[in-house]
This record gives sequence, structure tokens and C-alpha cells, in this order.
Amino acid sequence: MKTGLKLLLRDWRGGELGLLLVSLILATATITCISLFASRIHNSLYDEASQFLAGDAQISGSAPIPPPLQNEASQQNLQGALTIQFRAMVFSDESMHISATKAVAASYPLKGQIQIADTPFGAPTLVNHGPAEGEVWMASRLFGALAINIGDTVQIGEANFKATAAIIKEPDNAQSLFGVAPRALIHINDVEKTQAIQLGSRVNYTWMLAGDSSSVETFKQYFEANKGEHHRWVDIHEQNRSVGSALNRAESFLLLAGSLGVVLCGLAIALAARRYAMRQATNVALLKTFGQTPNKISRLYCGNLLALGVVGILPGAVVGWGLHWGIIFALQDLLPNGLASASVSALFIGAGSGIVALAAFAAPPILSLRQVSPAAVIRLDSQSALNFGWLSWLPGVLAIIGLIFWYSQSLQLTLVLTLGLAVCCIGISICARLIILASRVTTKKLTGSWRLGLANLQRHRQMNSVQILVFSTLLMLLFTLTLTRTSLISQWQNQIPEGTPNHFVFNIFSEDRTPIAEKLASAQVEHSPFYPMMRGRLIEVNGVTVKDILETEEVPHNYARELNLTWSNTLGSDNKIEQGEWWQTNTPRPQGLYVSAELEYATGLNMQLGDVLTFSISGERVNAELASIRSVQWDSMNPNFYMIFDRTVLDGTAANWLTSFYLAPEQKPFLNDLIKTYPTVSVIELDQLIAQLQSIVSQVTLAVEFILMLVLAAGVLVLVSSVQATLDVRMQESAILRTLGAPKRLVGNILLIEFGALGALAGLLAAVGTETAFYFLQTRVFNLQYQPQPIMWLVAPFIGAALIGAVGWASTRKVVHIAPAKLLREIG
Repeated sequence: MKTGLKLLLRDWRGGELGLLLVSLILATATITCISLFASRIHNSLYDEASQFLAGDAQISGSAPIPPPLQNEASQQNLQGALTIQFRAMVFSDESMHISATKAVAASYPLKGQIQIADTPFGAPTLVNHGPAEGEVWMASRLFGALAINIGDTVQIGEANFKATAAIIKEPDNAQSLFGVAPRALIHINDVEKTQAIQLGSRVNYTWMLAGDSSSVETFKQYFEANKGEHHRWVDIHEQNRSVGSALNRAESFLLLAGSLGVVLCGLAIALAARRYAMRQATNVALLKTFGQTPNKISRLYCGNLLALGVVGILPGAVVGWGLHWGIIFALQDLLPNGLASASVSALFIGAGSGIVALAAFAAPPILSLRQVSPAAVIRLDSQSALNFGWLSWLPGVLAIIGLIFWYSQSLQLTLVLTLGLAVCCIGISICARLIILASRVTTKKLTGSWRLGLANLQRHRQMNSVQILVFSTLLMLLFTLTLTRTSLISQWQNQIPEGTPNHFVFNIFSEDRTPIAEKLASAQVEHSPFYPMMRGRLIEVNGVTVKDILETEEVPHNYARELNLTWSNTLGSDNKIEQGEWWQTNTPRPQGLYVSAELEYATGLNMQLGDVLTFSISGERVNAELASIRSVQWDSMNPNFYMIFDRTVLDGTAANWLTSFYLAPEQKPFLNDLIKTYPTVSVIELDQLIAQLQSIVSQVTLAVEFILMLVLAAGVLVLVSSVQATLDVRMQESAILRTLGAPKRLVGNILLIEFGALGALAGLLAAVGTETAFYFLQTRVFNLQYQPQPIMWLVAPFIGAALIGAVGWASTRKVVHIAPAKLLREIG
């Protein structure tokens, strides 16, 4: 132990341990920082998104919430808030109007706030509670429809209420675009007074839940095991497709970035450990000469490695913890207010990754020191004295796979990354050898520093092939992450462009279409085309009832519900034909009705092209042949339908019409005028929903940007470690050239050309790997459309040459400033 301590202190004073210790500290700090920051951003995004539910989750159904569920939630320390929703007429002295009445408990909302105003469409005030007993808060446009003001009395069912506020926004207002009347909000204790809920009334009971994620997940498992047929579990992914899609992709990116951070930091430790082991070969040879056995040498260096782990991992975790706070402080104006705390597991990922990386990456080369031959060291051939071999990388590869899965908890992401890296590494290794061999012809035609610099590629083929593999893999990972980030941000920003329709008007009678279009035009409000819309239910497929199909196929979804149906000759831009063909406007078609079905719906009922679907529409049976199956981009904020017919159904008598338009905040009073003129129409206001969604997308974008910067920092660490790992050989050759009289400028140019050539080759090979990895990530992980990146093939070699050339030159520049004799003594 005393010998080991002396060696450790001597190596530290001599600078031998510097790179390994710095790599370990930075690796642990980087992973800790990424884990903590990503965890807090992830939790904050979900906290923000959970406001769409006014809680972390909901149990929703047509029957009251069973007491056993409420008792179990209490045992899990979950907060609960019950709401009851039903339709009821609201009467004033002047008029009446149907409303979507919601009765809320005193604890509502559990997440988010209600925005109310003292005048319709007025400046909002934030509150954390609902109305008091005897009061009603109403949607702003309901005041116009009833011709009343704040403070007036209205009647809902058999009870009178004082209208005390106008609702500007509810936290859980992500409703269906079709079939929603303006909101009237009352206290839950007033429901019985209204007598509006009678036998046969359509009522929805929603129980909102909030608590820590583990308790919510535990309760969800209990609910799934004990749920009845009248209730379903709702979370943000189901309630709002746009938010769910953005969060899913952001989560996948954070996991991808964190996993790549694990790979890069592990690689940095491996390279630093190999350099340290190479420089210890002489010491081990001397120890063996003095009688030390291989087992004693292994124990000696394993003890030193353990001490190094304690010295490096604990400070690294502390540095990572402090660094993540520094980032939060620096970006406090951009990050969400009240950033959520990190998950407990995130605190241990950095330290745990450091321990695993040290054992898997650093231990194999250190343990191989027991194989050092004193004779080889005497011949000054430490390369043959230490033959690591490809098997020495096996523990590191297994550790990377385990760490990626531990970090991401995603088998798909782990397999994609592992297989992708394996294929790319094999391909890059083969290509690197071939390119270096092929460059021999070019080298012979050159002179001066160019010939000497490129000749070094030939002279150290094995070493340079490994370096090209490392550089190419590093650049490929960074290019892939950067392209993925750019693609995701572009998709998010295009999801809700400026001017996206934020108001939907439906229940428009055929005779009102033209007057409403003229009224919109006179107010300079551009609107989308008018869509026909009718309610109907699919009842049979090829003569088999949907109920029987559901029982046979054991499909969990409620496919027997009523649907919004339409007919059209034009396929929407956010619809894509997956099977069959879309009908054309001017193409003659056989007699009979044809229909196009949405992909998930058709798959759930095992529909095939040519099936005859039977619908019940306004009490009539309507048959249609399935002509095509479509995938639908539900998060586009455009009207979309599960079923689209090719022509008018039932002469159009069962349909009303729908249109959408964008209203700026100052144009909101136009709604009152529209509703007064056409009291039968219904309006859905999505401006607050879109604003909230845009806020979440903005925060997701910032999170992606910050995580990318952290991973790039890890990439720089790998780059420096890789250059340092082969520094001794290059420094020795440069010192010999200086001794033989080579001028400083020539030596510097040789190093710059060699590193630049390595970088250019690595960049070219990285472009190949990036294109392949990007394709699989886009199509398999993020479910986005793949777009080739031709510009990268031109830019990647230049980026590689500039980046690696600069790092290589910075690491070796002292060779032109230090005397050759002193330099040779330093490198032994």
C-alpha cells in the first residue's frame, strides 16, 4: 500500500494522472449536470403541460367515482378535485342559451390557475379557486348571448345564480373542437339545487389528481387493475395530442442527448486510461525486475484506481451539481418560473456512471499492466509491451449499453444507438484503413510539409485508423444530435405557425353559410373553407356489429361512440393516404358511397380495403365501401375527421357546417356581434390553448438547445483525450526533427497537416454515419419524415479538419517552443 501511495503521488506530481483525473471529473460532472438539468426541464415541462388537465392525471367517466378509488388515492397521498359536467340552459330576462355547465370542488384547480375578468373579454386576473356557492362564472361570449352584465342574475335549471366574473381561460380547456357549448362554472354544492341532472342526462364525472410522479404511477397501476367499464385514465398524452407529441419528442431527445453524453464521457475516460497505462509500462517493468509478481502489480494499480475514483467521482458529482445550478442561474430569464426539482435518480446517475465508466473503461488497460514484459520496455517498445487488443474494449461496450438503458429506460433507443454505433464503427474502421492505404499514391506526388504530414498517416496506419474511428464516431454523434435538434425545432415551430386559426364556428345552417361568410369578410377576417359536418355512429363492418368485433378483437378503445363525419373531394394537407386511393374531383366513379377511414381507427377494427361499413346517421342506415385508409396529423390544429365520404350523404339534410378563422386579441368583440346575429351557432375559442401550447413548445426548444450545448462540451472532452492519447509518439517524432535541424515552421505545419487530414477524413466518414443514423432516428424514434442532408457531405470534412486540426495544434504547439532535449526528457 505504501508503494502504491508513493507511485500515485509521484504520478500526480509528474502530471501522469492529470488527464485521467480531469477526464473522470469532467465525465462525472457532465453526466451529473446533464441528468439534473434534463430531469428538471423534463419535470417542469410536464408540470406546465399538466395544467391542461388541472392536475397530473384524471379519471373520467359517465358514472360517479367509486369510493374504493378515492380511498386508494388518499392512501397514496394524492390530492383530488371532482368536477361534474353537463349541459344546461342558462336563462336571463332577455334571452336563453345552452351552456356546458361545470360544477367544481373547492380544491379545483390542482394545477394551473383560472383567468377571470370583471368585464367580458377584459384584462384577466389569476385565481386558484372556483366560484363561491350561489355564484356563476361564465364564458365572455355567453354574456353577449344572454344580453347581461357582470352582477346580473341568471337561472340554470331551477336555481338562480349571480354572474360575478367572466371566464377568460380555464387551465383544463383542451376540449374537443366539436360539440362544446360556452362554459358556465358553478360550485359543486349547487348541482343539486339546479335539478338539471335527471335520469338519462348525459353527465361526465372527472376526478383530477395531483402528487409526486411515483405515487401517480402506483395509483395508475391500481386503477388499471380495478377500473370499471365507465371510467378511463387520462394523462397529458391522451388529452392533448399536440402537447403530448411535443413532450414525447422532447423526452426522446433529452434521453438521446443524455445517452450520447454517457458514450462520449466513457470514451474520454477509456482514452485517458490507455495513455496512462502506456506511460506506466516502464514503472511496471522496474517493479517486476525488483521481484513484484503480476498479482501484486494488479492489486497495486487497482488500489490506485480506487483512490483515483474517490478523488475524481465525488468532486465531479459536486461540480456537476454546481454547474447545473450555474446554468439555471444564467438562464433564469429564459427558463420556466419555479423550475421543478430533479428526480432522485438523477442525483445518482452521474456518480453511478463515473463508477461504471471507471471500472469498465479504465480498469481493463490498467489491469493489462501485469502483462508488461521488462525486455520490451528495455527495447523502448511500450506498444508491444502493452497489447490491449479489441477484447479490452468489450467491458466498455457492455457498460455503454447498460448505461444507455439505465439512463433512457428505453429498449428501442438503446438498440438503435447500439446497433447504429456498431455498424458505423465497423464501416468506418474498414474505410479508414482503405483511405490511408490509398493516400500513399497522393503522398508521393507532394513535397515539403505536405508530404511529411501525410506520410505520418502511412507510418502510423494502425494508430491513425483508431484515431479516425474515434474522431468519426465523435463527429457523427455530434452531427446527428445537431441535425435532430434542428429537425425537431423546425417541426415544433411549423406545428403552430403565426395566424393559425384560433376560433372554430360550427352548427352553421346551410342558409346561414353565405351571410356568415359575408360578415367575416366585412370584418376583414379570413376564414377556412366551410366543412359539412354531421354526427353518426359506425354500427357494422361487413354485416358484423362493432360490438361483436370489439369483443372478438379485445380492442380497448371505445369505437362504438358517435363520430363527426364529413364529405369532401379534397384531401387535407395533414392527411396522407396509406392504403388505397383518394377519389379525384373530375374522375368518374361507380355508383355507391365510398369512405376513407383514419389509420388507427381502421386498424383497431381490423378494416380492409373493400369492406362495407354501415353507419347510423339521423336514424338512417348508410352503407359505404372503404376506399382508402389515411394517417392524420392530429396535432396540426386543423379540422380532421375519422371518416370522410366521397359525396353528400342523405342529401346533406343531416349536416351543419363548420369554419375556422384567426382573431387577434383586439378583434375578440366581433364574437359577441356574431353570436347575437346568429344565436344558433357555437364557437370554440382556442386562442388561450394555442398560446399555452406555444409557450410549452418554446420551453421545449430552449431545453433542447441547452442540453445540446452540454453534450457538445462532452464531445470536446473526448476530442482532447483522443489527441492526448497519441501525443507522445507525435511529440517524439517532432523532437527528433527539431534535433536534426528542421525549422519550427516546418514542424508546426507537419502537425497541422496531419491533424487536419485526420479531421477531414473523419468528417467525411462521419457524414456517412450521420445520414444513416439520422434516417433511423427520424423514422423510428421521433416518427418524423426523413429529409436528406446533402449540405452536410460538403461541410462535414471542413468542420472535421478545422476542429481536429485546431485541437491537435493546440495540444502539440509546445514542440516548436521547447528545446528538443528537454522535450525528449519529458516524454521519457
